Amino acid sequence: MKLQFLLPSLLFMASALLFVQCGESYDEAEEEVIDETEGMTDRFQEERDQMQAELKELRDEIDKRLNELAARIDAASDEAAEGLEDAYAELSDDRSELERAIDDIGDASADTWADIRAESEEMYENVSSRFTDWLESLEEEM
Repeated sequence: MKLQFLLPSLLFMASALLFVQCGESYDEAEEEVIDETEGMTDRFQEERDQMQAELKELRDEIDKRLNELAARIDAASDEAAEGLEDAYAELSDDRSELERAIDDIGDASADTWADIRAESEEMYENVSSRFTDWLESLEEEM
C-alpha cells in the first residue's frame, strides 16, 4: 500500500523537477535568442551607418567637383563649355544615384538590408570608378 502511494508521489516530484528545469532552459534559450537578435540589430545598424557615410562622402566630393565644373563652364568658350556640360550632366546623374542609395539605406530594415547593401555596394563601385576616371581625364587635360 505504501508503494502505491510512494510511486505516484515520486512521479509527481520527478515531473515537477523536470518541468522546473525545462522552464529554466526555455528562459535561457529565450534570453540567448534576444541577445543574438540585439547583436544582429547592432551589426545591421553599424553596417548601414558605415555604408551611408561612405556614400555621403562620395556625394560630397562630387558636389565639390560639380561646383568647380560649373565655374569652369561659366568661364569657358562655347565650344569648350559643351564638353564640360556633358561631364556636368554625367556627374549630376551619378550624384542623383548616390542620393537615392543614401535614402534607400536610411529606409532599410534588417529584412531588406542584404539586398540594399548589395545594390549600394555595386552602385558605389560604379560611380566611384567613373568619378576616378573622370578626375584622371580632367588632370590629363590640364
